Amino acid sequence: MEVVQFILLGLGIGAIYSLLGQGLVLIYRGSGIVNFAQGSLVMVGGYAYYEFRVAAGWPALPAVVCATAVGVLLGVAVQHLILRPMRTSSPIERVIATLGVLLTLQAAAVLRYGVGPISVPSFLPTDAVEVLPGTTLGVDRLIILLIGVLLTAALYAVFRWTSFGRVASAMAENQRAVASLGHSPDRIATANWALAAGIAALAGALIGPITYLQPTQLTLLIVPALAAALLARFVSFPIAFAGALAIGVVQSLITRYVTVTGWGDSVPFIVIIAYLVLRGSSLPLRSHVLERLPSVGDGRIRVVPTVVIVGVFAFLIAFVVSPVWAQALTVTMAFAILTLSVTVVTGYAGQLSLAQYVLAGAGAFAAATFVHRAGWGFLPALIGAMLAAALVGVLVALPALRTRGINLAIATLGMGIVLFSLVLSDFALTGGDVGIPIGEPSILGWDFGAIRHPYNYGLVALAALTLSALAVANLRRGRVGRRLLAVRSNERAAAALGVNVLVGKLYAFALASALAAVAGVLLAFQGVAVLPAQFDVLTSITVIGMAVVGGIGTIGGALLASTLLPGGVGTQILHGVDNLESYLPLVSGLFLLYVLRSGRNGLYEMNAHLVRRLGRLLRVPALPSRPPSARAAAPEPAGAAEHERRPSRRLHVADLRVQFGGVVAVDGVTLDLVPGEVHGLIGPNGAGKTTVIDALTGFVRPTRGTIKLDDQPIGQWSARRRARAGVARSFQSLELFADLSVRENLAVACDDDGARRYVSDLVAPGRIQLTAPALAAIREFRLTDDLDRKPGALAFGKRRLVAIARAVAADPRVLLLDEPAAGLSDEEARELGALIRTLARDWDMSILLVEHNVDLVLSTCDRVTVLEAGAVLARGTPQEVARDPRVVAAYLGRETDEATPTGEATPTGEATPTGEATPTGEATPTGEANPADEAREADESDDSAEGARV
Repeated sequence: MEVVQFILLGLGIGAIYSLLGQGLVLIYRGSGIVNFAQGSLVMVGGYAYYEFRVAAGWPALPAVVCATAVGVLLGVAVQHLILRPMRTSSPIERVIATLGVLLTLQAAAVLRYGVGPISVPSFLPTDAVEVLPGTTLGVDRLIILLIGVLLTAALYAVFRWTSFGRVASAMAENQRAVASLGHSPDRIATANWALAAGIAALAGALIGPITYLQPTQLTLLIVPALAAALLARFVSFPIAFAGALAIGVVQSLITRYVTVTGWGDSVPFIVIIAYLVLRGSSLPLRSHVLERLPSVGDGRIRVVPTVVIVGVFAFLIAFVVSPVWAQALTVTMAFAILTLSVTVVTGYAGQLSLAQYVLAGAGAFAAATFVHRAGWGFLPALIGAMLAAALVGVLVALPALRTRGINLAIATLGMGIVLFSLVLSDFALTGGDVGIPIGEPSILGWDFGAIRHPYNYGLVALAALTLSALAVANLRRGRVGRRLLAVRSNERAAAALGVNVLVGKLYAFALASALAAVAGVLLAFQGVAVLPAQFDVLTSITVIGMAVVGGIGTIGGALLASTLLPGGVGTQILHGVDNLESYLPLVSGLFLLYVLRSGRNGLYEMNAHLVRRLGRLLRVPALPSRPPSARAAAPEPAGAAEHERRPSRRLHVADLRVQFGGVVAVDGVTLDLVPGEVHGLIGPNGAGKTTVIDALTGFVRPTRGTIKLDDQPIGQWSARRRARAGVARSFQSLELFADLSVRENLAVACDDDGARRYVSDLVAPGRIQLTAPALAAIREFRLTDDLDRKPGALAFGKRRLVAIARAVAADPRVLLLDEPAAGLSDEEARELGALIRTLARDWDMSILLVEHNVDLVLSTCDRVTVLEAGAVLARGTPQEVARDPRVVAAYLGRETDEATPTGEATPTGEATPTGEATPTGEATPTGEANPADEAREADESDDSAEGARV
């Protein structure tokens, strides 16, 4: 019966998790946000109950009611004061805002109550009852379990059968649509936040007497609750409840029967990570919501300021500051390297990692092990630690290959917890409270131990920071940096240009982990022994928050962020002034919320105008990221024929069928794209045109049919491999890389994807060298004056040309254009048609033109295929198609036989949708559609009527 006893105990633990999990699902279904602050709301409820019940001496029931009311008011305040002003921010930025709430509330609790546990009397009966023969369970656990059941049933009923629940669920998918129907998104979000925060506060009052009140422990209750909610995909209350109970039972059984430390905390997240990897996709669907991150710097190195700043700090450390200040500067410089790692993985690659400080601990543990057990010197141990941390970073990155956004944040948090629980907290590996002895570090006989030689240690930290900052700046200016920014901006567009998205993500995590290892070694080697257990998960969240405060995409922002982390110069400045240094975590959390609420790109960018003004006064030179001659004007290529080109290739498609679940999007389509010809593909909205392009370029997997490039089947190739073979595409929604200039957008298309660049760019990034096709595209599309402007600064018509020019810069043999004339004027459309004809005739390309502008299609194409409901309706020359009565009836809208290929007397009128009914599905936490959603949006999302003339 012992197993049954521990199962019952696990159910009691799971019931506690379920209260938090239901709050997570509730907030997500009402606002589309995963609330990482839910555990801190539990903490607030617990301490509020303590204040009313113990400090004020109130009876139990009023204390519980008032504690719950405090949670409700706090939830309303978070929604109105923080998240409401951020309604136009990306989901990731709003998630980081909840991390800011967590950090702020936890810092306030530590200031008020300290870090020690506080006991509080329970208002629930604590007697044990015999549930089954020989097994007992506390009455308080049974009551909490019953509350969880009733709460789950109530929430399920509200969201299933009431208009409020239906509207709240719809708002998580599309707030604009809900607002257009007369509902208030703010009011609905406020109601959900109030209810979820009230539930969390009630949970705090219920479990505070069971677990004791301690800020860190209560905050970390979010971890298993996240796992339960993730199993429910943040939409199902019953599944979240069942998942929470299962996690509680598994933890209880493992705690009893597994003697290895940390498995009880780790196994649930190992299961969740496996679940994410299995159900994710390597590339996002077309319905994937773009999660815009703050802007990034240009990576230019200003020589004079860099030399002066490094020299001044070296002088101060060596000859001026006291040992205490030398240590504070060392800690800040180590944290600066850590925030630079965040700049790489999140600022450049767009992957939100909540495990960087734990990875720093892994590096410190590896280095200490190499020194103590293998007898290595400091430098070999540091290099070994960087390599070991890079390998661990690759393991952390595995979920990033098949998930992204909020799910990735949860996965990296889970990986951090697994690493901390199984390795860094294992006393058998880390030496427990004593740690791993390392002695005094030295390099070639030069001792620089922080205890005896704090100035020498500070100089080593300064050298490490300088090299790290230069490497990150070089990375931004090099080809690899552009690849990472392309992945961050748009994974689909990057893959369509031949960028290896998976390798880019792995590299970003590996490099960031290596940098984190350097920071961890510098922080841990200040003593005579290394204590890996000091590298906790919550500090990883703090590091991310401070990186956002400083400016997550800039090197200056990373350096500024490091001053706000504890133990460094920020703490030293406030030290001794009425204990103000203890307020630094609270101030840092408030700074984070201010930066996010204001929509700024961090404190560095907010004050960048002062830096630029100082640079102009000093006339500071910089290492340019591009040669000055290239900025002035692009070379004048004589034409496409003057450089060696790939041989022409033919793309043949036979009996293509694409099916999403039970919905057939494309059925039996056959196309033959011949070099030197333009093949038009037209049809009403929802006909499957864009799905055909997606299938030809590897973004969706056909259910049936063959796709051959010349005589070689490519149906099983990835999107990247097809792009490298010469199959390029444009996107109807443009999907330009917003953080890169026009020149850099073209440079991504020119990149040879060489592996050596992943190393050489850290030292010598070189200058942008555009290939002959790119230079020819610049000339043909008249982009010379716009090369150093970002796409957002260009007119819409010009951005259209940039998108096509970027595809042409890849020197494709087959070019698939998706709605290239959408939004263009008649004159611009005619010029575009002439350019398309030039590409086919002079560049000998095989071109597929998907377009709603029938005039453009008939005047530009050699052959035309018409789709209706995913099937071929008609095919032939433009004249034959324009006179086909089936096309006239189904698509062109009126009877006519006067249409000509030149566009004279062509039919006009808006295309009408097919009227097909498609199944609907619920949104997932990542913003990706399920197969039914993808079927519904298979063509409509990219076949918008904006600017279309049919």
